[in-house]
Amino acid sequence: MNRAILILLMTFALSSLQAFCHEQIVIQLAKPNHTDAVKNQYIHDILDKSFAAMDADVVLLYNVKPMNNKRIVEQLSHNKTITLAWLSLPHEHADSLVKTTIPLYKGLHGKRLLIIRHEDQEKFSGIKTLADLTPLVGLQQQSWSDYTVLKNNGLTVNGELDYPGMVKALETGLGDYFPRSVLAIGTELNRLKQFNFVIAPNIMLQYPSDYYFYLSKENQHIRDMLEQGMQKLQQSGELEQLYLQYFGDVEKQFSLKQRHIITLKNKE
Repeated sequence: MNRAILILLMTFALSSLQAFCHEQIVIQLAKPNHTDAVKNQYIHDILDKSFAAMDADVVLLYNVKPMNNKRIVEQLSHNKTITLAWLSLPHEHADSLVKTTIPLYKGLHGKRLLIIRHEDQEKFSGIKTLADLTPLVGLQQQSWSDYTVLKNNGLTVNGELDYPGMVKALETGLGDYFPRSVLAIGTELNRLKQFNFVIAPNIMLQYPSDYYFYLSKENQHIRDMLEQGMQKLQQSGELEQLYLQYFGDVEKQFSLKQRHIITLKNKE
């Protein structure tokens, strides 16, 4: 009798464990701050393949309202509305959040090209140093990580405008340049093709910037699962294949190796 009960209990425990392992996990993501932004398929592929490598049933859903990075960190810290985000954050947030350990973009987010007016190409072709750039007015939002980096390096930055306002300021000459990631500038210029904008010739701003997946401490188990899945993808070479699939042509497209680099410090 005791043996039968023991077998029954073991069977029940095993079935409960299997049910838990295959329980569907819903992960809420922050909606991009620009309502017309396309889904980041690279990030989705990493998440899908990493969780699949752990045999986890995960559904990715976007939060209804757009959020900037400050709001995202706040919501993550309190484990509200969103579960996970990919961010580049200073070390001060380490106490309230947990993160994965593999950089998502290999530092490409720290490479910045400048969107300028077409007629200003000659002016920018003469810029070689940080001091050359200092008298000109850059455009960023204060909530964006670039704003702090640019200001800390002594550059003049207007951070008071929303995105349409920055575009208008650049168009009318109230701002001189709009630094954008090499990963996004192609799409962004295409979206702004009605304006007479181009990429500043010959130069590139660069500073240390690595993106990781961040989660609330309450979701440590999801972080651990994601970390293990990413490690498996890295070991199999699939993570590198994904990177090359999406970003292998970036250096060639914008001639990054031929550009003069203006190095910025990034105090983290």
